[in-house]
Amino acid sequence: MDDAGAFLVGFWKRDSIWKTPPSSPAFSATMSTSWAPDETAAQLWNERCIFIGQYLAVIAFGVHFTLFVQCVYALYAGRKSRRHNWELLAFISTLFTLGNIGNATSIYYAQKTFIDDRNYPGGPGAFFLEQASQWSGVVCNSVYVVNTWFQDGLLLYRFWTIYSRNYYFAVVPAILFLTSLILSAIVIVILTRPGNSFWSALSIKLAIPYWAISISMTVILTALIAGRLLFMRYRLKKLVGPSSSMPYVTITAMLIESAAIYSINGLLFLVAYSLNDPTQNLWFSLLGQTQSIAPLLIILRVAQGQAWSGATMDQLTSMRFARTQATRITNDESTC
Repeated sequence: MDDAGAFLVGFWKRDSIWKTPPSSPAFSATMSTSWAPDETAAQLWNERCIFIGQYLAVIAFGVHFTLFVQCVYALYAGRKSRRHNWELLAFISTLFTLGNIGNATSIYYAQKTFIDDRNYPGGPGAFFLEQASQWSGVVCNSVYVVNTWFQDGLLLYRFWTIYSRNYYFAVVPAILFLTSLILSAIVIVILTRPGNSFWSALSIKLAIPYWAISISMTVILTALIAGRLLFMRYRLKKLVGPSSSMPYVTITAMLIESAAIYSINGLLFLVAYSLNDPTQNLWFSLLGQTQSIAPLLIILRVAQGQAWSGATMDQLTSMRFARTQATRITNDESTC
């Protein structure tokens, strides 16, 4: 036997995995053995939702990053013509920083769940729920809660702007916003205590009202903003004809200005969380990024001069006045 053949035989005998030839019945039996963990179908489904949710969050972070770059470019390019661009740059930078921290700590916690501590009693799913009071879990959940403040605050401001800066309309949403702020601050304090998480008994008692108020406020404002823009779309077409269009009242504008993406994601999470359904882990991880994506979409339209503002209402009022005057002159001429 030559040297190469001797080496292969020695390697075959040394490696315990390949002591049995592939053609033997014992090897076939080994290959047919299931390597699934000793967990129930419900546990495995919960872990799959956690795992897939992490991937969805990473994909959403890619969208977040792309929109952030676009917003920075648009705001910086128009910094001389719009005085509030520096404030908006600070706002989106804060969102992006919080989103980065949340995404990084979420990935690290997933690493501990599925790799570093995968032999935790009950499996990765149990670790994910029971060890969320570790620093990575606390930081991740806390920054996403703080991100909600910025998302809700911007949506409330856009509502006030689209409704002609009428403070009376904004009273109830403002009260809901302040209530959600207080509840969320208490939730963050609870999360910092050992043994607590979003799924512990005490947290659930406060988290469900907090999410319910925050998401319901978002849904209500979403519907009101979309309804307002739909009404203005109707008035515009009636004023200047169905063939004309303005970027402020398109279907895309309604979806973006009303933060519909966050409202839909929030509703899906709230229903699943209230029912303690494993799919909550799909929507919860994604929610941390959509609460940044929705404001960035709005700010991008602001930077591009396509968002609704006080000047937009003045423009429509001027158009309506000009149309009225033209009609009156036409009528006077026909009378003469």
